[in-house]
Amino acid sequence: MRTMTRRLPPAPAPAAAVAVLLAALTCLLRPAAASGHAADRIARLPGQPAVDFDMYSGYITVDEAAGRSLFYLLQEAPEDAQPAPLVLWLNGGPGCSSVAYGASEELGAFRVTPRGAGLVLNEYRWNK
Repeated sequence: MRTMTRRLPPAPAPAAAVAVLLAALTCLLRPAAASGHAADRIARLPGQPAVDFDMYSGYITVDEAAGRSLFYLLQEAPEDAQPAPLVLWLNGGPGCSSVAYGASEELGAFRVTPRGAGLVLNEYRWNK
């Protein structure tokens, strides 16, 4: 009996891919926040308490020819948090969205209230 093995193309080195993505996001997001791109600025989320930081959200084109983009959510550090490094939080997979769970229940600026009627500041948020 002959066994057939199928070779998959080599995957890019994860560390290198993350480094490139971090560099691109740092270059793209820092100037966007600093220059105050009004189109990407979030004025206020529904049920959001008052905050002392700005938020931005939008898409970064990664492959214009293929029409591919990455969604981002940037929650700046408060004015008095210096120096403020840029943190890129990625997770995912079936049932584990970076935005739906990572940003709203783990490390993001807000947590959803128990009844889902509003937002409260996350005591353990990474942007403080």
